[in-house]
Amino acid sequence: MNFAGSGNYGMSVAASQRKDLAAIYARLNTEILIYAEDGANIMIDEGWLEQPPLSADRNDLAKK
Repeated sequence: MNFAGSGNYGMSVAASQRKDLAAIYARLNTEILIYAEDGANIMIDEGWLEQPPLSADRNDLAKK
């Protein structure tokens, strides 16, 4: 949901012709991304975020 909100602000910046609103949207987008990073760090610290799948070690597979 954080990234959906960030995308909404990005679309708002692109659609807005007023420079003052674009600056406000850019600031809010930065705040959302910092909030999302904090949430990801909490999930990593608590062990709730799993490591993404890794590619196979081709050198190890070739030895077998």
